[in-house]
Amino acid sequence: MKIEDWYLDAIDHNEESLILLIDFLVYEKKVLHMEDDESKLEHYFQERFRNSMNAYLYEYQQKLKGEQHATTKSS
Repeated sequence: MKIEDWYLDAIDHNEESLILLIDFLVYEKKVLHMEDDESKLEHYFQERFRNSMNAYLYEYQQKLKGEQHATTKSS
């Protein structure tokens, strides 16, 4: 299974945290690609990364909200 498959399933099931994680790793950090095997994504699910990944995702989510707010204001 590819990361893209996980992403599409996450969208279908409205799993916002998984969507955010994949967006962050693929588009922000560019450490993964949608065509990569799921095993590369599973690496980031390890317990040892949980706290730091949650902090990164929180910051990324705030950044996205700020960009969305700026776009809305300029419209």
